[in-house]
Amino acid sequence: MADIFFTLFDFFGRLLMSVPFWIVLAILLVIGILVLWYRKMKLRALSYLEYSRSFSTDGIFVGDTLEFTEYLHNATAFPLLFVNMDFFVPEGLTVDGLVCKQYVKLTSVFHIPPYATLCKKHTVRADRRAHFSLESAAVIYRNNEFTFSAPISFYAYPTPADASALAEEPLFRAGEQIAGKKTVDDPFFISGIRPYQMGDPMKHINYRASVRTFSGGVRQLMCNSYDSSRNFDIMIVLDMHEGGEDTSGLSLEEKLEMGLRCACYLMCEAVRGGGNVGFAANLSPNSDKFVLIPCGSGEEHRKKILECFASLSTMGRRDYSIDALLRHCEPRIPRDADIFLITSLVDAKLAATLRALESTGRCVSTLSHAGGRCL
Repeated sequence: MADIFFTLFDFFGRLLMSVPFWIVLAILLVIGILVLWYRKMKLRALSYLEYSRSFSTDGIFVGDTLEFTEYLHNATAFPLLFVNMDFFVPEGLTVDGLVCKQYVKLTSVFHIPPYATLCKKHTVRADRRAHFSLESAAVIYRNNEFTFSAPISFYAYPTPADASALAEEPLFRAGEQIAGKKTVDDPFFISGIRPYQMGDPMKHINYRASVRTFSGGVRQLMCNSYDSSRNFDIMIVLDMHEGGEDTSGLSLEEKLEMGLRCACYLMCEAVRGGGNVGFAANLSPNSDKFVLIPCGSGEEHRKKILECFASLSTMGRRDYSIDALLRHCEPRIPRDADIFLITSLVDAKLAATLRALESTGRCVSTLSHAGGRCL
């Protein structure tokens, strides 16, 4: 026992007298101090971190992709390494090839030099129709959480139904004839001059009128307002009321998805043909009894209808009958409009309402939620 004690004593004595030992100890001590200093400085720098993000567009069709970009700005002179930014993605999206079948936390890793801004791009695909939103993101470092409020959203519109599944309808009309040319406007039919709106083509700007027009002391751009020589109105009406004897065999969710795909096809084709489009449904994304968007045209009007398509859900109210909806909408539907009613059942009361609409000069077509004729 005494021999072991003297051996250990001799070993530690030699070690303490060794110069390399003290060099290694000094190095480890310096490294430890630097690590503690770095952690303290990193915590301080993270408190000044600036985070933002954006989508490349505010709406896409299901199956299409958009770009999701994150921006991180280091507002300090301290380099930030291995910054793990956590963000949360709802189900129904595919981010950089990862399918999100439930609410998922994803992480982006950043190495940010002093006073620098870095961005990271992700490819996002919409796998279902919805209004998707991302609210916040967070950096967690050594039990310290830094939360960033960065709300962004986009709409995933329903994919238009396959044209082969729908009955042929005269969507591109010139009087009573089907037109072969599908232009949105006709430059020979100028109906007037109006203020410039977002999305108007540059070729529609009337520069002479713009020079003479002022609003609030500021010169205002004016555009020619065109009437298409094949101008027509289409009102699309979607029935989601569960009353009556439904023989379609579809679940409520299937009826909504297939009905919206059919409505989206009709709207896109009508817009392509130069028509004015409106939409109504006895279902609402909020607490209202129904949705009513009168016939109109233009990019903003089209987006309003598509965003309504994306927002509708079977969780909304469905206690308003389609017959009551049509009677309520009748004063807002132009006299010569085509009405496309997407429904699963036409009973005697609804049939009488449709005949009354046709007697006023409107053309009524009934389609099932699956796209075929509804008898």
